[in-house]
Amino acid sequence: MPVSGRTWARYIGPALIAAIIAFFLANPKAYNYLRYGPKVINGLGAKLLCSGVFVAGRDANAVFEEDVLTSHALAQYSSFDINQQTEEVTVSSYGLFTQKAKYNPDFGCSLYHNEAPSFSAPQIAQQTGFQWGEVEVNQDIQGILDSIIAENSSKPHIDSRALIVAKQGKIIAEAYAPGYDQDSQFLSWSMAKSITSSLLGIWLEENGQDIDQPPGFSEWENDERKNIQLRHLLNMASGLKFDESYEPGDNATRMLFFEDNMAHYARTAAAEIEAAPGEKFVYSSGTTNILSGWLFDKLGGTENYYRFAQEKLFLPSGISDATYEPDASGSFVGSSYLYMTARQWTKFGQLYLQRGNLNGQQIIPEHWVDFVKTPIKAAPRGEYGGQFWLNAGAADDSSKRMFKDLPTDLYLASGHNGQYVVIIPSRELVIVRLGWANGERFDLNGHFAKILEAL
Repeated sequence: MPVSGRTWARYIGPALIAAIIAFFLANPKAYNYLRYGPKVINGLGAKLLCSGVFVAGRDANAVFEEDVLTSHALAQYSSFDINQQTEEVTVSSYGLFTQKAKYNPDFGCSLYHNEAPSFSAPQIAQQTGFQWGEVEVNQDIQGILDSIIAENSSKPHIDSRALIVAKQGKIIAEAYAPGYDQDSQFLSWSMAKSITSSLLGIWLEENGQDIDQPPGFSEWENDERKNIQLRHLLNMASGLKFDESYEPGDNATRMLFFEDNMAHYARTAAAEIEAAPGEKFVYSSGTTNILSGWLFDKLGGTENYYRFAQEKLFLPSGISDATYEPDASGSFVGSSYLYMTARQWTKFGQLYLQRGNLNGQQIIPEHWVDFVKTPIKAAPRGEYGGQFWLNAGAADDSSKRMFKDLPTDLYLASGHNGQYVVIIPSRELVIVRLGWANGERFDLNGHFAKILEAL
């Protein structure tokens, strides 16, 4: 007797479902891509579009084409809506996997998943901070910067957008790609980690506390995490297991694109100790957000954190319009989300070059400057300090360093897509590069070695 289609379905349906389940059980990466991938892509799109349009003042289509699509090709299946009236951005894929971000004039944009966040900024008294004098152009250096920008035409994946060289406290060369200028706001990505470290150093000094203390989280009191100190977190050597592979569904993407309170997620998701504190260097954005959340709690919330950052760091440094963005809970995303102009990023570098002192004001304690650029023992090439990257080299061989043609005293704030604030004390130099490198890394070693040689 022939078997009917319905009879076939009775056998094939369960078998197909079982095969699909077996496939995903055997391939958890594929499952994570299916479950988390679309929302990660749309979350990234919503955040970049919101900040790109409302903070940086760029055209939405340009942000989508130049930032979102280059970050992930599957964003081509996403569509976006910019609501100028409510100042919100919505991104979805055929009406599914929707992600939203909301703009606030004082706080920038926050991705949210429940209720749209609403924050109020306190009144801040303006200060006269460090200001650049007239640019004294070094034509040789200017030529190098111009040639780097010109590379964009033959190497579009490098996409350098802004470059500045400052020597002995004066800008000697400055270059921008078409569409960008001195007023353009640039995303920090992980350069924000160095800002978070600076704020923590200022707070600890003002409150007479040091880094050799546990953060005191209730979630950590009854297990091995109670032995972790602030020092370990600042050195990226806490021993916490936090997956930062940036594959959909890992800890980092879940934190950045699924959680309304990123600091809380980071300190609870990182529940497992994989090494004794201080023994293993593991770079982690979750670690920085744990620190930022700790400072948020110590300061007493969003408004006080905002005031502290403005009055203690940004304004004294001559940075009048930094946009340090919080998550939907109001806790600042200390790992990733800060917008400033290229000249303001250069001021941040100048602050460290001058050992925390600008205009005769000690903004960052000198001992903190020394701390952030002291290599940790756990970093094999002497490449990390206190939320800054270093070029010190291995303890037994300084030639084993990140940038072989650059000085060993170089240290830098560094972010995704090639955001760099490079400080070289021995040459009295600050060099800033901002852009959107994808698929090919910006040649920091080669380009900056040419600058040093020309000087």
